Amino acid sequence: MRASAFWITVLLPTLAHAFVLGGGLPDKDCRVAFGGVDATDGATGVVCTDGDPACDRDGAADGSCRFEVSLCTGVAVAGCTPESISSIAVAGLPLDLPPLPSLPGACGAPMQVIVPVGAAEGVTAIARTDGALKDVDYLNVCCRSAPALPFDAALCALGVDPGIAGCAGRVPAAIRTTFEHARILIQDAVGHPTRARADARREGRAVKKMRRVAQRLAEKDVCGDALGLIATQALDSVQAGIAQLP
Repeated sequence: MRASAFWITVLLPTLAHAFVLGGGLPDKDCRVAFGGVDATDGATGVVCTDGDPACDRDGAADGSCRFEVSLCTGVAVAGCTPESISSIAVAGLPLDLPPLPSLPGACGAPMQVIVPVGAAEGVTAIARTDGALKDVDYLNVCCRSAPALPFDAALCALGVDPGIAGCAGRVPAAIRTTFEHARILIQDAVGHPTRARADARREGRAVKKMRRVAQRLAEKDVCGDALGLIATQALDSVQAGIAQLP
């Protein structure tokens, strides 16, 4: 997937009409969420076809998708009780913070994110109260052209920089190398249909390795939890792509 670019414009504050919870633990995932978008690829991914009015806000097949995204707190979700949030660290897309300490149903100003066809952007949010971790969330937004292909979502999931996990230091080389290897494998699967299944399965093994490294990292840096969400989305996407192969 080629390098992407995004434009961001602050819009008039409005209540987000849809939410991506971001893939955290179910009993904590309502504490922080991404408003204005609906998940189409697992719990964290929004894969939009250029011109589809259900997700592309300009409704035009013009080579890019326009998303309007906000960061929200205290979303009403069954099985999850919102808690007050005092700080949120955002990495990746620079979303506006909601009022803090948090209020139920409050959102930061929506932002317009324009993603070119074939590109993806991501953002992570790590929420705390008085230093205690309360929620870790991830959002991946991607634009594709029609017709849809089996590994479109996997390309989206692997089209971001792992640095959006918000690590205190550099992302471990083992994670960057493994993620890049997985990206190359899924691109090979797209470019060589006759060996797509084998390449995709190898990509899945690479992402599982990345997730294991992320789990170890999480013991000392919460960004490991965010990297685990990035890896989980990629793994789920490639498995779904394999299921679509003839």
